Amino acid sequence: MKILLSKTIFPVLLLVLGICLLAAGCTSAPSDTTPETTYGTSATGTAVATTTPAAGTAVSGAAAGSVSAVPFATLMAYLPGAPAGWTAGEPAGATWTVEETEWTWASREYTKGDAVATVLLQDSAYYDVGYWESWDSMVSFESTEGYYKQGKTGGYPSWEYFSKPASYGTWVGVNDRFMVYVSVEDGTKQDLDLFVNAVNYGSLANLK
Repeated sequence: MKILLSKTIFPVLLLVLGICLLAAGCTSAPSDTTPETTYGTSATGTAVATTTPAAGTAVSGAAAGSVSAVPFATLMAYLPGAPAGWTAGEPAGATWTVEETEWTWASREYTKGDAVATVLLQDSAYYDVGYWESWDSMVSFESTEGYYKQGKTGGYPSWEYFSKPASYGTWVGVNDRFMVYVSVEDGTKQDLDLFVNAVNYGSLANLK
């Protein structure tokens, strides 16, 4: 079972477009397939397959369900407060059952004028659930309509997307267990960076 937020549908369509471009071979291959850590949109569309760590199994060798997910109330405490000029809504959380154990998530919405930001924290307990289910299928591509870019955030692997006119998002995979998802609708790249940088990734990584 996975979370499907309405504001992620268009980014997923962009992801499908990138996969289709790969399958059709309709773009030229880039000269350098090293994951990028800077972001931007090129004048011409490109698509390139990338490699990411296998979801559900940590680099330490932890197996799915080998830990207990922290309660969603604990995750809620790690949701950032409202930055200056923004208003924070009430945090929400949930516990989901997978096999014989559980995984959890917590989220909060923020508003500033027409802009809406969402921060979601997920503890997968090393299961391939929630946003981890699509992690390995993401590909880097750029077009006139937006991009998906692989990089690093807080020292952890991440993906960033942009789709016109003003939709932004970032996924950050922390130790193959925690997932941080930040999205901004009708905002700016600076708004996205503001919320992405407000999350304490090191503290999340140390949760037991």
